[in-house]
Amino acid sequence: MYNKCINPPIFAARRTASPVIAHITMEKIPLLRYIWRICRHETSCADTCIMTIHKTTEKQNVIITGVRPSANLTVANFVGSVIPLLDLQNEGRPISAFVATMHGLTDREPSEIVPNVIEVVRDYLALGLDPKKVIMFDQRAVRKEVALLKLYLERHITIARLLRVPALKDKLREGQTAEQASALLAEYPIMMAADILLQDANLVPVGKDQYAHIEATKELARAFNARYGDTLVVPEVLERNEPVNILALRGDGKMSKSKPDDAIFLTDNEETLRKKIKRAETADPGKKSEKIESLAFLGRILSPARASDIDAILTRHRAGNKVMADFKEILADIVVTFTTDFQKKRADVSTSSVQNILVDGNEIALTQAKTVLDRAEHAMRII
Repeated sequence: MYNKCINPPIFAARRTASPVIAHITMEKIPLLRYIWRICRHETSCADTCIMTIHKTTEKQNVIITGVRPSANLTVANFVGSVIPLLDLQNEGRPISAFVATMHGLTDREPSEIVPNVIEVVRDYLALGLDPKKVIMFDQRAVRKEVALLKLYLERHITIARLLRVPALKDKLREGQTAEQASALLAEYPIMMAADILLQDANLVPVGKDQYAHIEATKELARAFNARYGDTLVVPEVLERNEPVNILALRGDGKMSKSKPDDAIFLTDNEETLRKKIKRAETADPGKKSEKIESLAFLGRILSPARASDIDAILTRHRAGNKVMADFKEILADIVVTFTTDFQKKRADVSTSSVQNILVDGNEIALTQAKTVLDRAEHAMRII
């Protein structure tokens, strides 16, 4: 009956045993939602109805990105993850942005991460992501599909290869040994691969610290395809501008939610922000410092109008003048202005609106994940 409702090549909803790929374009998402809601309640075909979206022109690239709901977003998350998404959104590129709830289980209890799911999406919306252009979903909606594809992929990677992935090495440097680390931590790259592959994404915008994970995803997809035929889409890193890592305010490494005292959170109040920035490491007059360059870059991004003020301060610093107190004051003003505006917008985003957005996004992501998993299982002849 559904074939008669919508004529090809736009949409077709049909009973079929052969797997198909759903290529989603932004202008077709509202129609997809409508058809899927009809189809999923039709008992005669709900279990086997597969939504196929046919483009009348060339295939568009599908982009996916995720963020763990371990805490509120930092300015580093905004610069490294959200700004590229806003640029892609403005270009009309198909994007899926998900909350990586299951990844949070590597070092958190469910009770610590589940309440943050709504808050992460609220942050996304306040920062400018448009749910009409970006599919937002919770990884829990596809947890069974992720678990199954992860199982199938595990056969195509060795323990030795997993131990070489930087994410595990980073954890071990924090005091753990390989014997103490959880198996889930070691398998983190496989779960990440499942997330990407289940959405047929072929472009993934990541920072330099995640390049090794995408390489592992590519290896897994190629190994699976080599054994079972051309089944999984092999993704690539989406390279835009030079990848940026905002450094921690103090100590080594990049700014991270796991080190809250050395990170600037978008939800920090003005007093907290000014104290954190005042304590930030810089350098003696005339000395070069990656910390200063990182803070200066952050200031220019958050307030392009103040870039000349920052450059003037840095010129005086390089000339040997003692100006870091002035630099920190300018940076604090910039950050406070930005976060105050963000927090006002965030307060206007209701919980019910976030929940509705996730309902829609979860349906689309689950439909796509089921399609890819069905395709993989048929290729393996396991069903």
